Parts: sequence; C-alpha cells; structure tokens
Amino acid sequence: MSKIFELFGHRLDSWNQESDANRALAWCPFMNKECDGGGNRYLSGVNVSLDPSLQALFPGKTIVQSGVCSLNIKNGEQPWIVCPRRLLSLKTHDGHDYQTFVKQHLSRSVGLTPGVEYRAWSEVKMKVETVTSEDETKSFDYTFDYLLAGSRSIKLQEVAEMLGETVARVQKIAQANGYTLAQRESEVWIENFPGDPIVIVEIMTSSTSGGDKKKRTQISMAFEDAVRRGLDHAGPGINYRQVWARMVSQLIVKSQVGIAWNGKTVWLVQDVLADYISATTALDLRRYVSAHADEVNILAFGYGDEAFMPSAEHPVIPLSRSTFYAGPINKAGQSESGGFVDIVKIGAPPPKEHLWRSLFLKAPSGTLIGVS
Repeated sequence: MSKIFELFGHRLDSWNQESDANRALAWCPFMNKECDGGGNRYLSGVNVSLDPSLQALFPGKTIVQSGVCSLNIKNGEQPWIVCPRRLLSLKTHDGHDYQTFVKQHLSRSVGLTPGVEYRAWSEVKMKVETVTSEDETKSFDYTFDYLLAGSRSIKLQEVAEMLGETVARVQKIAQANGYTLAQRESEVWIENFPGDPIVIVEIMTSSTSGGDKKKRTQISMAFEDAVRRGLDHAGPGINYRQVWARMVSQLIVKSQVGIAWNGKTVWLVQDVLADYISATTALDLRRYVSAHADEVNILAFGYGDEAFMPSAEHPVIPLSRSTFYAGPINKAGQSESGGFVDIVKIGAPPPKEHLWRSLFLKAPSGTLIGVS
C-alpha cells in the first residue's frame, strides 16, 4: 500500500521532536521557508482552521499546503519524489543546505567555472512570436523552471532600447531588481546585466494519481491522516504516464532552445523515473552515461541505501546518488540508437494477441456501420 515517505522534508518513519517543530511551521527544509506545495499543488491545500485536531498541529495557521515530498509505493522499493523542491530549490536562503550534493553535480555537469557565482531566475515565462527563414510566424510559449546566467556590463541606454522603455524607467527596474549601477564618464552602466553562459534547468518529478475519496487516498486526505496518525494512513499512487507525457512534450524543444542560445539545458529527474523512461520507450539511457554535456542532458539523482535505513537522528535525507546522461537529439543515419529523439518512440509494440485478449474481456460499447 502506498504511504507518504517524507512530510515537510522529514521521513515519516523517523519522526522526532525536530520533525514535530518543523511540521508546526509547515516548513520546507529544502527552501528554508514555508511549504508552497511544490509550486503546482495549490488545490491540495488544507484549511486547518476548520478542524480543531489539525489546528492544534499547525498553531496560528489557516491554510497549509499538503507538504508531501515523496511516496513509498511498495515496501522494499525506492520512494518516488513528487515535489520539485525536494529535488532542487535554487531560491536563496540561509540555513542548512540539504541539496549541496545536487547543486555540485549540476554545476559540474554543465561546466560552470569553479568559484564563479551564477544567478538563478525561477519560473521564467516566455511567450513570443518569431519569424522563420521561410517567413512563417511561429509561437514560442514555455516556462523555464530555472535559468542560470552569467553577468556582463552594458550601458543603461542600450537596455532601454532593447526594452523599448525610457532610460528613467529602466533605471527604476534595475534598482528594484537589485542590479548594480555605475557612472562611467557620461554614461550609466548596469554592471551585472544577465549574460553568457546560459543554463536552462528543468526539474521533472512524478505526479500523483487522483486518489480515492472513499479510501482517503487523495493527496490532501493522505496528508491529513499522516499528520494525525503517522504511518497509519493510505497514500495515492504515481501517475507514470502523465510524468512521461509532460517530459517528452518539452525535452527536445527546451534542449533545442538551449543550443540556439549557445547554452545548455539539463533535466533533473529521480533515478527511478530515469529507469522508467528506459523501460517504456525506445530510449535506453544506459547507452548515454557521460562525463560531458551534449545536446540533451539528464541528471538523475536518488536516495541510495539511505531510503532503507531510518534514523531519528537524521530525519532529513540528502540525496546521495547521481548519474549523468548526455547525447545528441538525433543520430540520423546510424544503425544504433537514434539519439534522445527515441524518447518519443515506442520501446516494443505489444503482440497482437494482447489486443484480442483485452477486447474479449470487455463488452463492446456500440457499433459503427460502414457506408459506400
């Protein structure tokens, strides 16, 4: 039976007084701030003020996000991460950093210069129309989880022309967003305007299934039961196909964008998701283990043996295992694997006998008469 493995960053089977104090604040140890539900689970927020038993566990709070980081689907198997913050958060914070291992491997995989600080922007939305070499208008409408960039000096006047704004307006924007301005002779410069290198970071974690209201396996219900009764609860499952569909719809596009910008795109996933991709598509990631970045880059992390060793002294587990996969989008004309484009191809079609079996075991829903 599925159960919540980590709640507000703390493993449920190693709950202690520190975990209680962390839960009372609805605190995410990976962001070092209150849990935001992973940024995409607002509908699973719980109004604790409506239930005295929950209100006592979250003093002073009204709405609390369901702070589920990961699920243990089956005993003896690795948990599945369901919150992107659990895998990586690049939002600046003070406090213990449980993601040092992840950040170091990300930096090395994309070749960031040691000792140089790169700024990170989160949830960068781009909706633009561009014209191709054939004079066709194309739309680009995507959001990047994170964008890392270097710095360069640029005249304030040039930025104003880029944005189509007045110099005074651009100066206010620069000051509001923490940029450094400098006067050199008669010109005002922005000393740390975004510049190369560019790194797109995409985080793909698993989705939960809808759950069953009667069995209280919906994410918010499982959360309520877990904070009340610990391991005595039932959790939702994993929606494997939805995870794969979300990733495959963006993997090639965002990788191409990184190449077009003379930068890199790297996808952060959990190792169990990487294994699932290899098992269900024509893309065998084991063929692309690499020490260097390429056109498509996937960095997979896992708990390792820590997932099977509960410890009340260390209820928050840093991820400790990583594998870097990199390769071309397409290896056209070669006899072996065709590159990362294989992720959109079927691994192996099921034998037709399985179709007959499925049809025979299900009553027809209707008929259709052919016409000339």
